[in-house]
Amino acid sequence: MNSSASTIRVSGLAKAKLAALRQQASTLGMSAEDYARHLIEDGISLDIQARTKTFDELYAPAQARFRKSGMTEAELDKLVDEAPVRHRRSGPRTKAGRA
Repeated sequence: MNSSASTIRVSGLAKAKLAALRQQASTLGMSAEDYARHLIEDGISLDIQARTKTFDELYAPAQARFRKSGMTEAELDKLVDEAPVRHRRSGPRTKAGRA
């Protein structure tokens, strides 16, 4: 990879979004600049994968983890079927109610 430094200036980013970027970077122990670079590189990598790999290739790691978990397809179906019920039971989520 080319090690020469490049600069990208981003304008029009709302203050709240910039604050969120800084907060997330801090949570990860990164500078805002390093975190932004990480997001850009990950986005480009995901785009390349989406354009060059089949769905089966992309999904293979999830399939392998599922098989390794020992969960049956019936158990997974039940978990998925019950998810909306559990979500409704948790009650309405409002901005004021979030921590």
